[in-house]
Amino acid sequence: MALKRTAAQDQDWHDRLRRQTAIELRPSLDEMVAECVQYIQDSMPELDVDEELAEGLHQSTYDNLERIFDMLAEGQDAGETVAPPGAIRYAATMVHRGTPLASLLRAYRLGTMWTWTLWRREIIKRIDDPELLMEAVDHSMSFVFDYVDTVSEEVTEEYAQQREQWARSAAALRHETVEQVLAGEPLDLDVVAARLGYDLRAEHVAFVLTTRAADDAEDVVARLETQGKALATRLGARRTLLVPDGRTLLWMWCTFEGACPSEELVASAGADRTLLDDIIVTAGTAGLGREGFTTSHEEALHVKELLRIGGRQQGHLVRYDRVVVASLLAADLPRARRFVAQELGALAASDDATSRVRATVTVLLEESGRGTVAAKRLGIHQNTVSYRVRQAERLLGHPLSERRYEVETALRLLRAIEG
Repeated sequence: MALKRTAAQDQDWHDRLRRQTAIELRPSLDEMVAECVQYIQDSMPELDVDEELAEGLHQSTYDNLERIFDMLAEGQDAGETVAPPGAIRYAATMVHRGTPLASLLRAYRLGTMWTWTLWRREIIKRIDDPELLMEAVDHSMSFVFDYVDTVSEEVTEEYAQQREQWARSAAALRHETVEQVLAGEPLDLDVVAARLGYDLRAEHVAFVLTTRAADDAEDVVARLETQGKALATRLGARRTLLVPDGRTLLWMWCTFEGACPSEELVASAGADRTLLDDIIVTAGTAGLGREGFTTSHEEALHVKELLRIGGRQQGHLVRYDRVVVASLLAADLPRARRFVAQELGALAASDDATSRVRATVTVLLEESGRGTVAAKRLGIHQNTVSYRVRQAERLLGHPLSERRYEVETALRLLRAIEG
């Protein structure tokens, strides 16, 4: 319903309109934040490359929109505000990830554009008189842009301070040196070894450790470093390099005396919930020299992205060589999902009964169709294996032997992308 002005000379009319509109919109804050974040990410996909950046953008957007609508609802002046905590933390995250200030300010411009478009639409809904509408639009515009100017100035100062501190830190030097190695820049390996305390000429296995912060004050990197060192010790590493990449991500490389750790040892470490409490660890394959250092790290990152797509929970150690096919296929996620749906059909259903059938078929295919071996692995009777195979073939609409390779690939891919 359009809001009517009670008196032509009522100086409080615009303020009352703003307050009423903000009060009506405030319950939809979560939905507005999600839409605003999506709008920014559509224009700046580089802000959604991993969970930390995405969460930082979401929290900053939430805190800013919450502050804006609270101030509008309470009739406060934009000059009374300060940058909210999420905005300050996001500026620090941008610094630690090496994101330029221009990107941070562009995100604010996009957020401002989205907020103003929303607010203008809501104002139009509430006013019939074109003259009053123009006055109300001008009145509201000044608040939105004054708020963003105030916050942007404070966030820019925070970015500059964080950048100065980061540039002076030893962690920054390690991170910069490793980035140069990964980028293939010409470097003296003796100088690199002195900076890192780690020799790139050895054979390496790379790991990526990540987790969520329990609260804003937690030093997540310190916790990841402690757990990374414990994992390296468990695996028998001779030397370890730890390089934080942001607030909730740690890169790690290990060298070993003689052979790399056995599959059994890695599996044992991955199953130890005390060792890997509340973290995800991904591992590349062993690689020699500078090239192996880079390749193993890229593999660990590919696994991390695969787990992010699949929504894998914490407390896992996943190796690249176990998911390499799924990782390659899932690089194009829409096509991967279509492939799974086309090949598996009803066998891709998420109910418990179908999941058991799918698990049985997966093991049977891994064991080259040997039902007795598959039954032993699964701890079930061979007749149960045969029964579930018949169920699978009914769901597929054809015998397993008809498209065996495609079905096995689709099963592996489904497990990877669905977690």
